[in-house]
Amino acid sequence: MAGLHTVAALALVVALTGGVRCDAPDGYLVDRASGIGYKLVYQAQSWPVARDRCEEEGAKLAVPKTLDEFLFLQKLVRGMSYSAVSGSEYKLIVWLGIHNLDDYRVWKNVDGEKIDETGFHKWSRGNGEGFSNAPEEPHCAGVDAVNWLRDFWCHRRQPYICQIKVNTT
Repeated sequence: MAGLHTVAALALVVALTGGVRCDAPDGYLVDRASGIGYKLVYQAQSWPVARDRCEEEGAKLAVPKTLDEFLFLQKLVRGMSYSAVSGSEYKLIVWLGIHNLDDYRVWKNVDGEKIDETGFHKWSRGNGEGFSNAPEEPHCAGVDAVNWLRDFWCHRRQPYICQIKVNTT
């Protein structure tokens, strides 16, 4: 069932972006401007498990490095079927590959880069402030349909977006 919703969300984004022919694995939709393929996964996982699942298929949790990439990811989230998300109580946040698990004062992406040095690091009001290393603080980041980056608790099971570089023509 989630597969049908994924196809519907992908069709919406293809219509919005003009589509593209590429060498992307099944389930990935390509942002023609960046040459990056994205796959929205409806089976919710904790942030570490989502990171590992993306890596298992040769991808990584999505990392927006430009405003345009972030807005493309947000379009994916806006087009998703929230009722199709399984395993999550709070279906509105979708995991991205951003965290401050190593040092609560420094938000990094899964490539090990500080996000304030990669080009995109705009947070929703009150998010991304990293108050402490305490486990009750949010240490992972995601995106929702209308806000900038959102911090959230890594142990919470959320849908997530994998990304992979593809060849486009």
